[in-house]
Amino acid sequence: MLYRTEFIFSVLTVLALQAYAGTTSVGGPCSASRDHLDPNTHKFMSDCSDLAYCSGSENGTCIARTCRRDEVPFGYSTPDALPPLCLSGSFCPDEGNGCKTQVSPGSACQMNRDEQCARAINWQEISSLENFYGSICLRTVCMYANATLGTPCVIDNTTYTDIGLNGQLDTTIVVRDNCLSPYLYCDQTSLVCEQSKALGSSCQIDQECEQRNCVVSTCVEPPETPLRVAPWQYAITAMCILGAMVAICLMLTLIHKRHRLLRYRELREYYLEQLSLRRSMIEMHSAAATATMLDTKQK
Repeated sequence: MLYRTEFIFSVLTVLALQAYAGTTSVGGPCSASRDHLDPNTHKFMSDCSDLAYCSGSENGTCIARTCRRDEVPFGYSTPDALPPLCLSGSFCPDEGNGCKTQVSPGSACQMNRDEQCARAINWQEISSLENFYGSICLRTVCMYANATLGTPCVIDNTTYTDIGLNGQLDTTIVVRDNCLSPYLYCDQTSLVCEQSKALGSSCQIDQECEQRNCVVSTCVEPPETPLRVAPWQYAITAMCILGAMVAICLMLTLIHKRHRLLRYRELREYYLEQLSLRRSMIEMHSAAATATMLDTKQK
């Protein structure tokens, strides 16, 4: 009963927080002091709609956003004019209140907004899909993702909660760190960078694997991994294709020969029948002529 009560309370909490999304349109009153991240989805929330931001902490006004971070931002429809994207070296904050210059390591950044951090000088060596040109935002602080093997590291666990199709609460935990990825990962117990685990190794979370995919406590290939075809598979496939082509040619040749043989037999039977008919006609004419001659002699 207690579990059911807690579940109902959690569902109502999520629905209430989702319903609390700002609906005030451009020109309406607002207060930036109520800006926050949804505790379940971590989406930026304010009094204003997704098309505006609040101009002041108290007695503010919703103003149309002056920048965007996505090609197709959320909340805009076809007739709406999209705000511009920020140029290289700048970023659009969650509020959308204008492009800002990227900040240096150690400066504050918004949650999971790696692009707010300035790129590392040696970004070609440390850049990966898990950071922004070698920079990463962990615990709202910009830093470089260049921690090496055996050195202390910073880890950031983020839990996302939403209501699934079956009405149950779905929870997803995303673990990020500043180790040199994907070769290293930050151990959650020792907080030290360790070597990432190869395919087939035992694991507890995705971050421990080189491919960042841990299924049933084993490092496996992620679902989006392209299928790798071995050379022997190419050879067998080619041999099967050639074998099928040869078999088809032989089958067609045999069928053609069989048809020719049947046609030959039909023609042979026809000619024999014609010859037999001709002989019969000749014999009939000969018999008739002989009978006529005998009758003539008798007379």
